[in-house]
Amino acid sequence: MKIAVIGTGSVGGTLGRRWSETGHDVEFGSRDPHSEKVLHLLRESNGKLRATDIRSAMESAEIILLAIPWQEVGKTLEAAEDLHGKIIIDCTNPINAQFDGLDLGFSESAGEKIAELAPGARVVKAFNTISSATMADPNYADHSATVFYCGEDDEAKKIVLKLCDDLGLEAVDAGPLKNSRYLEPLAWLYIQLAMKHGWGSNCAFKILQREKPPSLDQ
Repeated sequence: MKIAVIGTGSVGGTLGRRWSETGHDVEFGSRDPHSEKVLHLLRESNGKLRATDIRSAMESAEIILLAIPWQEVGKTLEAAEDLHGKIIIDCTNPINAQFDGLDLGFSESAGEKIAELAPGARVVKAFNTISSATMADPNYADHSATVFYCGEDDEAKKIVLKLCDDLGLEAVDAGPLKNSRYLEPLAWLYIQLAMKHGWGSNCAFKILQREKPPSLDQ
């Protein structure tokens, strides 16, 4: 798959590198694709990764990963003329400017707002509840970390599931996109545990079940 990773921080950098290692065509979209930070990412990939401006990266990709601060999402999506049909993976969390809570939650979500800002795009919420350390290595003893995803488009969700599998994560379908309203507060809980309660980034959520649930089609 041809993936545009918008954002070159720890999340975007880690996911972009790992997807490239599994054979995907990855290009970073950056406001300054020639910055030392971006060039360092490219050097680490031994030439497998590329970088360009945000608009060009989004226009040429099949899949767009938004790995940027919530406050930058609106102007970033405005930079693309037409995102119709493209898969947008939203791993943002609507953390407020004071970093003491969320701007949205329970009655609306960043995932749903992004779908409004990019009409015609197929938005899937994913990767917002795990750390970049878990993205780099999802294995915890005998378990793989759980990552949740949700969206409206079944085909897009299957593709995101494959991208999760490529990383070695256990992916759980969390339903329609409106369930981003619950995944984003879950991510805020993770941030509290990791940053304020001493767990650090090498921890992850895991969902367990005793029996396989019956199919919803039955």
